[in-house]
Amino acid sequence: MIRCPDCDTSFTRSDNLKRHQKASCRKRVQYHPNSSLPNKKPKCATSATSSDRWCETCKIYVPQSSYNGHLRTLQHKQNCCSPLEEGIGFLSSAFASRIASFRITSAKYLLSYNDFFTDVLDKCVRVIRNQIHLHDTLKINLEVFGRYVHETKQLVEIKSFNTNNKVVTRSIDLPNLLQNFFEILEAKASEFQERESGWILERVLFLEINFNKYNPLRASSYIPLPKQILFKKAVVNVRNDDHACFAWAITSALYPAQANPQRTTSYPHYSRTLDYDGIQFPMKLTDIPKFESKNHCSVNVYGTESVLKDGKWTWEIVGPLYYSPIKRRLHFNLLLLDDDLGNNHYCWIKDMSRLLSQQLSKTGHRKFLCDGCLQYFSTLPHLHRHQQHDCNHVYTSLPNGDFKMDKMGRFVPNHILKFENYQKRIKVPFVVYADFETVLRPIHTCFHDPNKTATTSTHKHQPHSFAYLMKCSFDDSLSKFRSYRGPDCANQFVTTLDRDVSDIYHRYLKIVSPMIPLTDEEIRLFSDATSCNICEEPFLDDDVKVHDHCHLTGKVRLGAAHSRCNLNYKLPNFVPVFFHNLSGYDCHLFLKEMAVNDVKFTVIAQNKEKYISFSKLLRVDTVQTETDDSTQNVFVKIRFLDSYRFMASSLDKLSDELDAHQCLQVKKYFPDPNHFQLMRRKGVFPYSYVDDVAKLDETTFPQKDDFFDKLTSLPVSDDDYKRAKTVWNTFSCSTLGEYSDIYLKTDVLLLADVFENFRQICLTTYDLDPAQYYTAPGLAWDSMLKFTRVSLQLLTDIDMLKFFQKGVRGGISQCVQRMHFANNPHIPDYNASAPTSYIMYLDATNLYGHSMSQALPISHFRWLTQAEIDELNVLSLHASSEYGYVLEVDVEYSQHLHDSHADLPFLVENIISPANMNGKVKKLIPNLMNKTKYNYLIIFPPNEEDHSNVPLLPPANV
Repeated sequence: MIRCPDCDTSFTRSDNLKRHQKASCRKRVQYHPNSSLPNKKPKCATSATSSDRWCETCKIYVPQSSYNGHLRTLQHKQNCCSPLEEGIGFLSSAFASRIASFRITSAKYLLSYNDFFTDVLDKCVRVIRNQIHLHDTLKINLEVFGRYVHETKQLVEIKSFNTNNKVVTRSIDLPNLLQNFFEILEAKASEFQERESGWILERVLFLEINFNKYNPLRASSYIPLPKQILFKKAVVNVRNDDHACFAWAITSALYPAQANPQRTTSYPHYSRTLDYDGIQFPMKLTDIPKFESKNHCSVNVYGTESVLKDGKWTWEIVGPLYYSPIKRRLHFNLLLLDDDLGNNHYCWIKDMSRLLSQQLSKTGHRKFLCDGCLQYFSTLPHLHRHQQHDCNHVYTSLPNGDFKMDKMGRFVPNHILKFENYQKRIKVPFVVYADFETVLRPIHTCFHDPNKTATTSTHKHQPHSFAYLMKCSFDDSLSKFRSYRGPDCANQFVTTLDRDVSDIYHRYLKIVSPMIPLTDEEIRLFSDATSCNICEEPFLDDDVKVHDHCHLTGKVRLGAAHSRCNLNYKLPNFVPVFFHNLSGYDCHLFLKEMAVNDVKFTVIAQNKEKYISFSKLLRVDTVQTETDDSTQNVFVKIRFLDSYRFMASSLDKLSDELDAHQCLQVKKYFPDPNHFQLMRRKGVFPYSYVDDVAKLDETTFPQKDDFFDKLTSLPVSDDDYKRAKTVWNTFSCSTLGEYSDIYLKTDVLLLADVFENFRQICLTTYDLDPAQYYTAPGLAWDSMLKFTRVSLQLLTDIDMLKFFQKGVRGGISQCVQRMHFANNPHIPDYNASAPTSYIMYLDATNLYGHSMSQALPISHFRWLTQAEIDELNVLSLHASSEYGYVLEVDVEYSQHLHDSHADLPFLVENIISPANMNGKVKKLIPNLMNKTKYNYLIIFPPNEEDHSNVPLLPPANV
């Protein structure tokens, strides 16, 4: 850490310090010439301007506009902290609403927020109880501080997370209140680490408890606007003397004042303008929908936040804090202010563009903003077109066409999407295949009412054994098989896996093997190479051509490569651990044991119960930095993955698909031909029977009825039972536990053979390793980009994006006749008096495959000019055309077509069902109505019998 000699501010880099000394230090913090600081020749000015304020605590002058921000700095708080007792310090405050603040510390060096909160709980309760005794009722909030390190960027920063204010009284349950606060803080810290990847908590520093005044009967809710917002003249702030500021803000929007807009006398009384019956003031955000419903209007509410930019505190607009799901003709944008007393105040935003333009763009030009999604546009017509295409109040971030550096160190446009994950061609050197076995312990509980929907837990899954194969891809002799059966199984799994991963790092991954001397053939191939074997781009005159070799074996890997490509073509820094059905089952067996001792832990969640993947950073080493004598930790990521997300079938079916020569791991561990033939198929196990660990010590093989599966209500087949009994006898099992060990070992080896075969197919076909991916869709996407070598142009125009989204259809909703009876002379029960009818069965196969093989839009998106639209004849377009079109058309559905199209009309629409016009959900419904502004996608080449070539639906207006 580097400190400024003048203001003692800490920096991690010298260039940041120099920038601070040139810009911020002279302006923000100036030493008083008569202060008692050390007698140094200051590098910044020592005279104070008339707008500066003297901070007696820190002995410095601070600009008036930055003074409140200075009071919030850690340096100021540290200077004004007075110790009261061990672990508790009092922070004096200059904020008018602040009664007191206390700093709570722990004597221990704690690496977990949970451990820290547990340690300081009693101190927090004691401090809060003393303040309640003095003030009866007050508001409190908590803020926790931690020191974080970023290994990649080599940064050390202090981060803090806080809670909202909470009213506390003498009767409140303090431990329960604090526990709720602690859970909020832990959640925020966890969200930060997931959002800001790379930050690792080094230590929890301290907790601050802030006590604020609480006066629920305060007469006026008026709060003045911050000067920065006031000067923009974009907000009308009515100076009311009651709690109806929301109503006054709405009234000021309905009846804009010609003069003195801040006075209530400039407007009619709010009780005469709109319906406020049954609505209590002050207005809560949760009550706004009631107001909207009563008055057939819509309201968006935004908030304010003070942020530090370029050394200055400034106000920014945030939100929406509340936005209406449906924007109505009568719409209001309100600004919600708050103060240090905990009061809130509504104002009317009369000009969103003026209020937000400077915040959203540095050009200074006027911006036209959509008040639903805060997307801004340069002209008013662009805004209207965006709103017509329904922005759904969702902010959309689009690429802008600027250049970015890709993973191979090249500068490319950021709106061009093509394959760049070349490092995923590398075969992951070590992959783990694992499985658990559990005991199904019954849960004795009351069953729910059978007439009501409910979930009843009947069994608890208790792991009793695990096994895993650590497969080495470059030398199978380095592969190892581990198994364990006994108590504390989950902890043993975590400990054993951590030890093995650390071992392979020190023995193989840490050491870079030098390149083996090249053969004459390799030298010739390198000399003749004209393109890079990694990115497949040609070598230019100024490119540096290097040899690419494997750092594990020393062998030449791909041959000639760009120097920049070779530098980024690195071995993966993770070890994948595959379970079959990890998401649905195995992860629940050991996840709690994995996330302990402040382990850096990340999760990719599908929902609260199912995880796509989760990873753990394992510290395996410490190294000394090159710049100084400090050390930094080295981590290897253990990434847990679900093989079922690549091969969505049971292990039994997958293993049956393997030929004998593909079962390499089974053959390795069961080399005897008879044993191999017996074990290359998945076995069976009496899960429902084993409801206690003690049954694993039974010395007799279970009866066939014991293999009955209560989950599926299916018995075991005669062949499977006979084969299981043969396994018991062949391997001389003395207990059911030994049979379980063999069963588990076979499952792990079969999973390894299945996935290794899948890896080999993908590497041969696509030159990509599935072990580098989380799921099959990610692998398929990269395979498509790599195999086709396509460069997809991403949309940079929000209007174009909405135009495409408007054309998204989905699946149709319709009422069809489920049963039809044929009546003709060819059937036995023919009724000659009834109309003759026939049934024909038609089925279209490979619909998805057919659609995916059609041409798709990839680039050169542009709007047609009015002249091009006037000249465009849709019916004259041919399949040989290089370009396709997305048209917004008005279509007249001619009456003479209704009968012939009644079963399946063309041009389906997302509309509210005519049978339920009061409904809110739109459905894709085929109908025979005329269409207005219908998005019609024409992509060439079309189907041979595409109806766009038949003049059935004449466009009235294109």
